[in-house]
Amino acid sequence: MSAIRLGRRRKTQKASKKAATLNLVSLMDIFTILVFFLMINSSDVEVLATSSNIKLPSSISENIPSEQLVISVDEENIIVMGRSVAEVAQEQKSEQSLIPGLKNELLHQAGRKHEIPEGGYRVTIMGDKKIPYWLLKKIMLTCQSVDYSHISLAVNRVATTTDSESVSS
Repeated sequence: MSAIRLGRRRKTQKASKKAATLNLVSLMDIFTILVFFLMINSSDVEVLATSSNIKLPSSISENIPSEQLVISVDEENIIVMGRSVAEVAQEQKSEQSLIPGLKNELLHQAGRKHEIPEGGYRVTIMGDKKIPYWLLKKIMLTCQSVDYSHISLAVNRVATTTDSESVSS
């Protein structure tokens, strides 16, 4: 080969050994958009962990519950903070007005706190919309007997006609 060809080949080989660069501008744009999207869509809505066998009733209430002790009630069990404390079938047969297992667990949870707040402790009852009223009444009475007197019921919020009008405007 001629000296000219060898010189050209060496120049092209040197040019091809040049370090590859990565253009990060578009990647940064994507992440910026993602961050803004996540900031906008993270709202003050509290999401309670529910099981698939609890279907919450619907409500148009504007009040947002604060974070507190959660009592879940399905067709079979009464569960406090993930622990089963009583069975619905046993409570249906029982003549007592209070639920002993629930009362013991609420006393245990109250003992972990230092003092009783003014008006009592707060509790949220997350019950299936088909649970009988006598059971809900029994749970509420048990809560009230151990100073859990601020009782909230977990519901699915549905939009009212004024909400949908303000969204469309």
